Amino acid sequence: MPERPAPLVLVTTPPEGQPFGSHAAVAADAKRLLAADLSRRLGRAGAAVAPLAATAAEGFHWGRWFAAAARAALDEAGGAVDAIGYVGGGALPLVGDDALDALLAPIPGEVVANNRFSADAFVVAGDLPAAVAALESCDSDNAAPRRLSEAGFAWRDLGGAGWARFDVDTTLDLALLRLAGRLEGTRPLATSVAGFLEMARLPGGGALEVPHFERLGEIIRDREAELVVAGRVPAATTAELETETACRVRLFVEERGMRSARRNARPRSLLEAFMGRTSPAELIAELSGLGDAVVLDTRVLMAARAGSADAAAWPAEEERLASDFGDASRVATPWLRELTEAATRAAVPVLCGGHALVSDGLRIISAAAWQGR
Repeated sequence: MPERPAPLVLVTTPPEGQPFGSHAAVAADAKRLLAADLSRRLGRAGAAVAPLAATAAEGFHWGRWFAAAARAALDEAGGAVDAIGYVGGGALPLVGDDALDALLAPIPGEVVANNRFSADAFVVAGDLPAAVAALESCDSDNAAPRRLSEAGFAWRDLGGAGWARFDVDTTLDLALLRLAGRLEGTRPLATSVAGFLEMARLPGGGALEVPHFERLGEIIRDREAELVVAGRVPAATTAELETETACRVRLFVEERGMRSARRNARPRSLLEAFMGRTSPAELIAELSGLGDAVVLDTRVLMAARAGSADAAAWPAEEERLASDFGDASRVATPWLRELTEAATRAAVPVLCGGHALVSDGLRIISAAAWQGR
């Protein structure tokens, strides 16, 4: 049987131009290193890798952007490709080589993704013109596997592979990645990445440390304590929290897969509705009264308040990233500033972040709490 040609994988890197000394600049610099390391790993695994420069253009549409790049790459390959893929620059930093091999091995008519409901990485094989045409209508990469499934492709989910769903998007995600790099059994980070994580400094001079980590660890190990978690918590994380923490866990699960939901679906949140009827400070007070620590996916609140899962409609990137570290001085949006200030003043630790925090991030924090990291 003749060998299949190497799959062609487009790996994104963030755009240039972030203000020096900003959270956004730290995140973008790290993602460039992560994209370079992942490209090397994909190449060693047998893929043909092409860089794909991300854009911050107004009115950005992922599907049209990706389809144009994919068609150009396929034309350049001259028809010698039967599988094409996409990986976000911050995706898959902790996955092992076996998972990468599986990602690169879809059978014809199949798409393999790190998360079929909210993908950061996928490879599709078979009728590539049809696949690219289907992807052209996707508003975001998260919905790609679902759109391909609707077009007749079978799908395979790598979500069960270790850390397959962990994706770096924010400076808090970098702090979680740094913490994960100290865990027993995780894939060692590339020297360039590990060095950056140790040397990088946030605005104000702080290191990439997970806020409240020591206190969260104490709560996770305490049978008398209760941890409150709210947001897009996946089932795998819920199961692990139930078996790998000593504390009780109170969960509020909302808007899982919101970025891959049907087009024009308006994100909705009971917590945001409560916040709208009272205030951001009242929401933090209510959550804080339910347990000994709170882990909150604030992007669900942002999406519900904006009426859109598109991050372009949310508070600015720098505000989101600064809020995760309790830096209200960099938050101009009034409701998010009030929420951030209330979180820093709360009677219990309140850790805010995005999807990575309430998914694999919680698993990292739990593992590190038991390993004494």
